[in-house]
Amino acid sequence: MGNQLQRQRKVTAHGFIIASSKVKLANWIFHTYPNTSANVKLQDDVLRTRYMNLLFSVIKRLYHKPLSDLTEDELSKASLELSDVTQAGFSVEWLASKLEKVTLEKKTSEDRIRELEEEVEKLKLTMSEEKVKLKKQPSWITKTEIPTSP
Repeated sequence: MGNQLQRQRKVTAHGFIIASSKVKLANWIFHTYPNTSANVKLQDDVLRTRYMNLLFSVIKRLYHKPLSDLTEDELSKASLELSDVTQAGFSVEWLASKLEKVTLEKKTSEDRIRELEEEVEKLKLTMSEEKVKLKKQPSWITKTEIPTSP
């Protein structure tokens, strides 16, 4: 129950009302990219919080989720959320470049996986063909004993 109360507790950090569990992330954002919210003109605290939560969501997806677990839909959703955050006035070029990098890595890794799967299929086919050839050899070749000494 203590963890649940802590998660529900809200604090003000860098002008945004956020969950206390997100303070460390907010501090990292504003320390590393101090101009992130310089152009945000939203006055409504609820809207400011929602946009900050979208920003947290994109960061969580791009920085904390393994590339193999990311789906194309998730990357698409991250792109839309990032667009919304940008339209709200957040300066998140740093996050847009991370999204591009992750998307490219994902595409590259998927292409490589496809290439390897095709290679495996070719090898299986070759192995199957070789097995058929072995079965077609005359029986005297496989049954002949080779002397070990003269």
